[in-house]
Amino acid sequence: MIDAIAFKYHTGTPWMDLPEHFGSWKGAHNRLRKWAADGTWETSRSFTCTQSTKMTG
Repeated sequence: MIDAIAFKYHTGTPWMDLPEHFGSWKGAHNRLRKWAADGTWETSRSFTCTQSTKMTG
């Protein structure tokens, strides 16, 4: 699911044009909306950025 979301934002592809190997575009879109609403998305982004900085710094 995270790969589908990352692909969408990295390429600018519309949700409906996500490649089939990511599964349902509706599922990815709805999951991101749910995660954004409950704060999960921001928490995971912050954690990922922190971990990335530790690995490169």
